[in-house]
Amino acid sequence: MGTRPARPAMKSVPTYALYGEHEQPLIPENLHLESIAERSRLYDWEIRPHRHDVFVQLLCLAAGDGEAVFEDRRLPFAAPCVIFVPALVVHGFRFSRDVDGVILTVVQQQVDALLQATPSLAERLAHPACLQFPRETDRLWFEPVRQQLGVLAQELAGDAPWRLTALAASLTQLLVRVGRAAEHAAGQAAGGSGRGLQHARRFRALLERHYREERRIPWYAEQLGLTPTQLNRICRSVLGTSALGALHGRLLLQARRDLAYTLLSIKEIALSLGFADAAYFTRFFTRATGLAPTEFRAAARRQWGARAPESANGRPHGVE
Repeated sequence: MGTRPARPAMKSVPTYALYGEHEQPLIPENLHLESIAERSRLYDWEIRPHRHDVFVQLLCLAAGDGEAVFEDRRLPFAAPCVIFVPALVVHGFRFSRDVDGVILTVVQQQVDALLQATPSLAERLAHPACLQFPRETDRLWFEPVRQQLGVLAQELAGDAPWRLTALAASLTQLLVRVGRAAEHAAGQAAGGSGRGLQHARRFRALLERHYREERRIPWYAEQLGLTPTQLNRICRSVLGTSALGALHGRLLLQARRDLAYTLLSIKEIALSLGFADAAYFTRFFTRATGLAPTEFRAAARRQWGARAPESANGRPHGVE
């Protein structure tokens, strides 16, 4: 799959709730599902580069083709394919007029909460992905995703008892199926179940244990018996990012969680993630997301409508 620079200017990239809608809240379920054609035909089949501060999007295409923009990359795609876009990632699309598919929009914090017990899956879904499946294998990887979206759509449109619980369960199953498809695609890129994939899995496990400790990439490479160059090559092949990108992605994932769910101060969050001071953490977070930590926290609380978790004594965590 070829790439060529797109380079949207970060300062001019608009932020939307749904594309073309400013400050438009989602329905109470924090899920929105619509056909790709329904919105893209309004914009001549082109969704220009933009980002969502607190939304994840999942596109599932059964027919048609086009081009996806992720930050400074352009990736052609053709159905059957699944495209996953985490919050804060600049993205855009151009679709053919015969596109047949759906797009699911979910609050990032809801995804984080569902995947809290499975950090490896959360890390797999922390990066944008454009997953394409040969027709001879789409039954194994694409169809489970499409079928689960159908289950979710049916539950979303209904009014059965315990509907919100069913939606959460269905969404979790969908995320697992997308994660498995992404894992399979990464394995294929690394040569099946070879050593590259094994090293990538061991690296992610090491990251999960040590990402708060300010370890440098050469240290991780040494633990794996690799050189930093080898580790970077494996990460780019399997994870779609450099080793440092994977480390930064894990730090950002935890930072977003802490900012959205807790009342920890910026300094406390910075120190817990291994940063020397709050100013360094703020520069890191702002450079990666385009938002200062305080701006992200305000946007997350405003959109999510969540109050900080309370401790056993009834006071919010972080408040004495």
